[in-house]
Amino acid sequence: MYGNENSNGAFHVHSPMEAEVFKPLLTCAQGKLFEGHPFASPIALNLFFPDAPYPDYVDLLNREIGFYAERFQHRRLTKIWFRGRPLLTMKPGELTELAFYTHQLFARELGGSEEYGFECQAGDVTPGNLALMKGLRFNLLVFSLNTTLPPQKQKITKLLSLIDEYDFQECRYRLDVSETDPDTLTCWLDTLISHQPHMIEIEGLDEMEGAVPLASLAAHFRARGYHLLGDRFFVPENHQLLKLQQQSDLQYTPWGLCQRQLGDWLGVGVDALGKLGSGYYQNLMSPELYRDAIRNNHLPICFSASYAEGHEKTLAWKLVDQLLCHHHLPMQSVAAATKISKSIHDVIENAEKITWLHREKNHLILSEKGLNHLTQFCQELQSL
Repeated sequence: MYGNENSNGAFHVHSPMEAEVFKPLLTCAQGKLFEGHPFASPIALNLFFPDAPYPDYVDLLNREIGFYAERFQHRRLTKIWFRGRPLLTMKPGELTELAFYTHQLFARELGGSEEYGFECQAGDVTPGNLALMKGLRFNLLVFSLNTTLPPQKQKITKLLSLIDEYDFQECRYRLDVSETDPDTLTCWLDTLISHQPHMIEIEGLDEMEGAVPLASLAAHFRARGYHLLGDRFFVPENHQLLKLQQQSDLQYTPWGLCQRQLGDWLGVGVDALGKLGSGYYQNLMSPELYRDAIRNNHLPICFSASYAEGHEKTLAWKLVDQLLCHHHLPMQSVAAATKISKSIHDVIENAEKITWLHREKNHLILSEKGLNHLTQFCQELQSL
């Protein structure tokens, strides 16, 4: 059932977050990803929708979902995501078919309490589309925004108010600020916070002209009741992810922060990304090759890689994961990693020397200065 390996031997990266996650991965056979998954652990499902529609995509998605259902249908499905541009490329009837088919094939959370989300952009936000997704019982929305111009010049408040009318359980806003400026960013944040979103994700902060230090941005949010998670996520104080952080139960994935128990993310669709156990896989980018693989009853995977236990790159990633999830490093983890890797030892030692880290009981705590250099710190740990 496995497809062919990617000839270029690398993942097609969609975001800086994916790039960080992929750095320590080592190429592995696709079959290895399907070995030894805990029977009782939950799973997530990501359906990927390209920017342009093409014939029979819904049928191909259904068939690929069916391949995975044969192996994973006994597992509890706790997250279902329609990612990319589902409202642009799919007709209402096709989205309805996919929604019902997905729910039929997998075990569900008791009471239907799973996270059921979709991604959208400004052109997707219409009364008809929002009513459709609400009717299909989607409870979470991620709205990606272009922040090059101030919100007033894009009439964005009207769209935010329209979203508010449909009362989704959770609304998240994703901002790419790489081409904006500090004043415009402040204007955007004040506009968005007035609508009380459940998360604001900020990408491209380090690339922004007149870059705003992450610690200063965190202080701006904190004064308005929001807390920083990781290197880009801001959530209100009652958010479930904050509770998981307090329980030391977070992991950093290409799709954001989530509970550590969730180990498997099934990626379905053209160029889809998935995670199985300690490894990741990516589907074929070509719609034609993807279609051929499905029709030949093959999983359309083109590349796969995994973390190698005990490898220097894996040890470094575990420290990066701790930094991003909790902004501190347990001394026990640091000691184990630095004992094996002199390179990791040197990076940690230097971080203490330049006061990015300071010791407190059994942890190395990220300082305000360290927070402002968090991306650089993580890159140095992973550039071994």
